[in-house]
Amino acid sequence: MLGQLQGSLGKLAQQNYPPVEKWNPPFCGEIPLTIDAAGQWWYDGSLIKRPELVRLFSRVLKREGEQYFLVTPVEKVQINVVDVPLQVVSWERQDNGYISVNTSCDDHVDISIEHPLEMRFNAASQCDIPYIMIRNNLWAKVQQNVYYQLATKLDIKADRAWLQSGDYCADFGPVVE
Repeated sequence: MLGQLQGSLGKLAQQNYPPVEKWNPPFCGEIPLTIDAAGQWWYDGSLIKRPELVRLFSRVLKREGEQYFLVTPVEKVQINVVDVPLQVVSWERQDNGYISVNTSCDDHVDISIEHPLEMRFNAASQCDIPYIMIRNNLWAKVQQNVYYQLATKLDIKADRAWLQSGDYCADFGPVVE
């Protein structure tokens, strides 16, 4: 089944983001593909080491409720995602004041009302960490090094920490002394 999916995906390689939200192909079952909590993609217990293949799969990733699927116009297969499918791996402040983030799968967005940042409790780390909505209800976890870098840009107002990105302001939560 993975071979058929790769063949269908090859035709989509020229497109940046296919319109997966418009595709409703028949469900073809579950495949042994897992995205672990660190954002690594595994197929049948083996790490997928080709970044191009991971990027290609990420472009046809669709979330429905709490389930994740790889979809093409002709088939839909369920995969397992431990936390969220994407990881924020770098950032930079743009000339317009927005903070632009990059994911491990080459997504580039500005933190904004369209791509909000929210703090979520992470059971593994036992603390709140930031997540950013990247596209079509697909979220990215901010990696620890990026989190610490962004923390140096926080403004403290009324005992809360805020991150300004253009005209959007994200609440990082209460200041802990």
